[in-house]
Amino acid sequence: MPKGTVDFFKAIGVARADGTQFGTQFATQFDEYYLCLLVGLDARRLGQVSDLVSTGEFIKDYPTSFQAQSTVIAGLLVDAELDRQLIGAVDRDAIQQEMLRLLDHNSATGLSSVGQGLLNQYAAGGFSIIRDQLPSPQSLPDLLRAYVHIWHPPDAAS
Repeated sequence: MPKGTVDFFKAIGVARADGTQFGTQFATQFDEYYLCLLVGLDARRLGQVSDLVSTGEFIKDYPTSFQAQSTVIAGLLVDAELDRQLIGAVDRDAIQQEMLRLLDHNSATGLSSVGQGLLNQYAAGGFSIIRDQLPSPQSLPDLLRAYVHIWHPPDAAS
């Protein structure tokens, strides 16, 4: 998890160990991670390893509600890395090498350790964008209304 996500999403995060609960919440902490990840992958922004919480393993496998998305997540990672590294669609050898570097069909997530590390860095990069553009949300509907503006900024003329 990127550092600061628990505090940023505290009003709508999953029920915490201290029993804190506020209105509508995420079903899992991975929901917070996923929102950050999508923004980071779209922006092609890698955070630093130091931007990640270093205590223990976050997850070994995707939560049940995200398992069907594992190939989409892997595909988005490969796409982001090909783009970030300026590997063109016609460079088949480079694409194959990158896929071999990022993917591992034997792992629970379908990603190699390198791929998992980069995915975490993209989540950290996405969190920095979210934190810079949005106030800490007080409700899930407020977050979703604000989150959409990261993808589709309001027209400055309106």
